[in-house]
Order: sequence, then C-alpha cells, then structure tokens
Amino acid sequence: MGNSYSAEVWLDERRWDALEAALEEQGTNIEKYLQDYLVDLYREMVPADQVREIESCIKQERQEELREAEARKVFSVFRLWDGGKSRCLATEYPKEFLDVARLLRKCLQEGDGGTDAFARKIYGGYEISLERFNELTQERLENTGRIAGVFELDFDKKVFSAVHILDGWKSYRFQDVSTAAYQAFRKEHSSQEERWRKFVSRLEGKELTDRDLGVPLKALRDLQPGDLLFTEPANRMGRLLDFQVDCSSDTVQMEVFGPEVKCAKTGSWLDIYVSYDVARQEVRDHLDLTLHRKDGAWEKSFTYVLSPSERELLRTELEEHCQKQYRKTLNDLYAERYRQEAGTPPKLDGGSQRLDLRQVSFEGDISEYDGTLSFYMPVTFDPDAVFGTNVTSDSNGDWLNVYANYDLETGGPEQSLTVVLVCGDGNEFEFSYPLTASDREQLREKMEGYCQSQAGMSLDNYRQELCSEESSMEQGPQM
Repeated sequence: MGNSYSAEVWLDERRWDALEAALEEQGTNIEKYLQDYLVDLYREMVPADQVREIESCIKQERQEELREAEARKVFSVFRLWDGGKSRCLATEYPKEFLDVARLLRKCLQEGDGGTDAFARKIYGGYEISLERFNELTQERLENTGRIAGVFELDFDKKVFSAVHILDGWKSYRFQDVSTAAYQAFRKEHSSQEERWRKFVSRLEGKELTDRDLGVPLKALRDLQPGDLLFTEPANRMGRLLDFQVDCSSDTVQMEVFGPEVKCAKTGSWLDIYVSYDVARQEVRDHLDLTLHRKDGAWEKSFTYVLSPSERELLRTELEEHCQKQYRKTLNDLYAERYRQEAGTPPKLDGGSQRLDLRQVSFEGDISEYDGTLSFYMPVTFDPDAVFGTNVTSDSNGDWLNVYANYDLETGGPEQSLTVVLVCGDGNEFEFSYPLTASDREQLREKMEGYCQSQAGMSLDNYRQELCSEESSMEQGPQM
C-alpha cells in the first residue's frame, strides 16, 4: 500500500507453524492478527485528537483516489426495448458503433433476437437506472471523452439508434446495420479504419426519419384554432425550433388524435411537439407524439401528418405565440437561440438527391478568411432537391449563397459546404452540407483549376504564399 510501512518479525519455524494452526481454528491467521493488533496499539498509544486528524486525512485521500479512478473510467451504455418496456445497461469495457453492430448481427444470426440474448453479449454489462443512462448520454453529447458510445436498440420496431457527438441520435433498421457490419468484417485482415469506412458507407442514406420511426395516427377531424396550447419554452434542435404543446381538452385529444394516444388515469402522459423548420421557413409536415407510462419505463411514439391547411394554421399560431411570449418573430427567435447556444451550423441532410459535383462551378474572387480559402458556388442545380430547403417556392423571397472552403492548415477541402439561407425578412442562417471523401476529391480538382485561372498558380503554391505572408506579418518589421 502506498505511503505505508511494513514491519518484519521473526519466529522459530516450529513456533510459527503451531501458532498458525491455532489461529486457523479461530478463523484468522498470523498476518491478520498482527495487523489488527498493530491498529489497536496505534489507537491506544496515539492521542485521540491526533488519531481523528490522521483518520480524516486518510479518508479524504481515499475518497479522492476513488473519484480519480471513477473519472478515468470509460463507459458504453445501452437502452434495450422489448415488449414496450425498457432496461438500461452499462459496461466499463467500452464498445463503439461498429462493435455494437457486430454484436447485433451475431444475435440476429443465432435466431434469438431479444433483449436478454443481446444483454448477455455485453461483456461486463450491469443494470443502471434510466436517470443514469440519461446522465451518461448527456456526457456523450458534451464529448467529455468518458463515453465511448450510447445506444438504443428497439427489438419491437427493429430499430438501432446511436448518439453522434455533433448530430445527436441517428437511427437505422436492424437489417441495414447488420448488413453494414457484415460488409465491414467480410475481409478477415482489414484494418479497423478500413472496416469503419466500409461500415459508414453502407449506412449512408439509410438513416431513418422521425416519420419512419413514429406510428402514423389517422385524424378523426382536422385541427382547429385553439386546439393546441403552448406549454414549454421554445427549444432549438439543429435546424428546428421545437414547441411543446398540449391539447386544450381531453375531448380535443380524442377527436383529433384518436384513442391510441389516450392516457390512463394515473402514471401516463402525452408529449406533443410542433416544429418550425428554419431551413424550409415553414412548419414541419407532421407532429411528433410520445405516450409515456410508468415513469418513462414504457413509451410509444406516434406521428400525426399535417394537411397544408393545418400547417398554415399552426404557422399563424406559432407566429402569434412568439410575438406574445418573446416579442419576436419565429426567425428572430431562432436566430437568438442560435447565438446564445453558439452551436455548429446545422446540417442540411434532408434532400432527395446528392449534389452532382459535375454541375458545380465557381464565380468571383477567392476570398481568404480565418484560415480558409472560400470559393463562391453559384446555384446552378436544384437546391431544394439537394439541400432539403424551400427557396424555389413562390411563397417566399429567400435565396441561398453556397461556399466551398479550402482549409489552409490541412491543405484540403473542408468536410462540408457552407450554405447561407438569406430570408426575405432580412435574417440569414448558416448551414452545412456534408461531403463524402469522393466529393472532396472532385472538389479539390475544381478548386485547383479555378485557382490556376484566377491566381495563376496551384493551390499548394497559393497556400504557401499566404502562409509566408502571414508569417512575415507576425514577425513584424525588421530593424
């Protein structure tokens, strides 16, 4: 033990063996007996005040050691759904997305696809509370480095979800995850990097939307003014501004959403969310509903598809609510929340087709700002199909400015395009459009050609020249 002394004692072998045998009959041994005697001697001989002071210091040191040991632990956590009920587990033998996908595939191959079978495959797994699961999920989102992965596997819906540090929850079908894992591990001697790249590429475009995940509800009647009441402060989630609402009465809830979301008398509640999509400048085409029972241990998600007239009604009510509650428009409120949270630009990943870089060209000067070269990209393609925006609509006067950025530090295109939505009301919102490795290779070729035509030199030479100028400015004038 650290910071401890040992004492060496001597005794004739015959005496030692006899004493050891006698002590064994009493359920102890020489070492333990002497250890206890030494502690008793310490407490008898040392003044009581000094003993209390020493014991207090030892206790504090042990608590600090425990805290440090806890802080060094790395977890993976799981929430498993089966039969409408959930259980939460953790392991201190961390597993990442690809590892868990492989476990799921093994579970499905063995034909026992329930939560018990999967839980048995989590090495070192132990039960945790839902509150602890939520705490560790938040740590993952904050990227503390202690959480290797947060996963939710719904064996009822056959849906696999994982938390991405920048993007939050992402969900996929069991079969898609299993197939991607098979492709990743098909070659026995592939590197981990190669396996991860194959895994991610196989899942590209397979992510489930909220509508895919929710059970559709059939309206018994359309929403009418005043049916929904705003109950909680608005919350920004990526490109969305979410508002939690309640039905104005049980009758309204039954007439609009039907008996499937009826709450029991005790221990259940219904969450309803209406969302404003700032990228499209309109209310989303559905409501998200979740029925909870038994303190969150049971829940079921639903989707209520909004008709055009219902979306228009809710847009009007949202604007009125924002003016009354915040004295701001919807766009102004989103802009304020974005500035307060200082988040990264939300992704535009809701388009129906990928950007074809063969259609891309550049225009204007190459500008340098904050360590990047910015290339302006005129919109010569269908922006709404690519970005999931709504700028080609006659209902607004919005437009997009698109930029491809070259990172001077790494010497390559950034992993996303910068897309700026300029609204008719004067607001501007910045988004990112993720690029694949292949996209970035094509983009670099186009940047190279444009740099040659505009600056008369290659990208590498242009980069070296800018870095040299920056270094000279930092050194200042020489005497």
